[in-house]
Amino acid sequence: MNSARTDDENRVVPDDLDLLLQLTEYTDDSLWMFTPDWENVIFANSTYEDIFGEPVASLEADPTSFLDAVHPDDRERVADGMEQLSAGESTDLEFRVDPAEDYGTWVWVQGKPVVDEAGEVTALAGYTRDITRRKEYQRELEHHREALEKSNESLREFAYIASHDLQEPLRMVSSYVDLLEREYGDQFDDEAEEYMEFAVNGAKRMKRMINSLLEYSRVHTQAEEFDEVDAAEVFESARQDLELLIADHSAEITVGDLPTVSADRDQLGQVFQNLVKNAVEHAEKDGTPRIDVTATDRPDAYEFAVSDNGPGIPADEQDDVFEIFRQGANAEAGNTGIGLAITRRIVQRHGGEIWIESEQGEGAAFKFTIPKGLNVAESEGVDHE
Repeated sequence: MNSARTDDENRVVPDDLDLLLQLTEYTDDSLWMFTPDWENVIFANSTYEDIFGEPVASLEADPTSFLDAVHPDDRERVADGMEQLSAGESTDLEFRVDPAEDYGTWVWVQGKPVVDEAGEVTALAGYTRDITRRKEYQRELEHHREALEKSNESLREFAYIASHDLQEPLRMVSSYVDLLEREYGDQFDDEAEEYMEFAVNGAKRMKRMINSLLEYSRVHTQAEEFDEVDAAEVFESARQDLELLIADHSAEITVGDLPTVSADRDQLGQVFQNLVKNAVEHAEKDGTPRIDVTATDRPDAYEFAVSDNGPGIPADEQDDVFEIFRQGANAEAGNTGIGLAITRRIVQRHGGEIWIESEQGEGAAFKFTIPKGLNVAESEGVDHE
């Protein structure tokens, strides 16, 4: 058994070289030390074999033999890094190795010169780390970023079409219907007036649907960067925007302690507004809407809940409520049914999830999460739809 002692600060200090060498085997990094001229290996642990696919003995026989395992396109850059180290400068490189695996292994090398009191380089020391998984993750991230850019470009094209190409003919239809009613309305019989009303309402509804689709597309195309926002302040602002609706329905709203989160302030406010509006509008007609807003601190995210005492949502309909243009009970009131679809899109942009917990006749709780430590790069992941 190896021995050890403690220093003046009570730290364990091994006094056996074998123990130090044993410690170097408890790492996934290849630790190494060369002479300044790269002609001798002072030390290399066995992880070298795992990363480069060559035994340590071959490295000891020819200290520069590891270059043979480097991808030909990266070899010159690695050789330059070796010269840089010998000249007394640190080096930081990423390159591909292991021809037996078609150079599919990516490594990260950090090396530093070891200098004596006179400033002379006496050795070159560093480590080589397998970063293949990290590179794969970066490639996936890049793929997702490109997919998101294409998606956003499609949405921008749609927004242009919706705001120009579709709005103009719709305005023409509405104008001529209005003109027809003004010029010949007194000649219509009851049946003709009913047809005219259908035409006017249809045009108005189409306009609302186009505007809703524009709003849906802008969740990504006109989004703001994330910032630290006080969810309590954001909710209060959303509640004030709904003041008339709340008063009309005599709704009662209670709010628990809400945290500070990293989010797009306007979009978080829209989420609160959509969920509260949905709860008020879907309350039992003969009862007072009671809405409770809470937040729970989870290990990786904050979980918000907007609960109501409404009629509840059957289990087989809960997934459908987040679909675009779900009509629901308030279709006749001019609701296009896209509010919850926009809400889900906003939550997904923040990297969170949204779901419903409800039993028919027992109210409903719309719950969503906002991850902790969210940054802009994470937020711009691919849309999950």
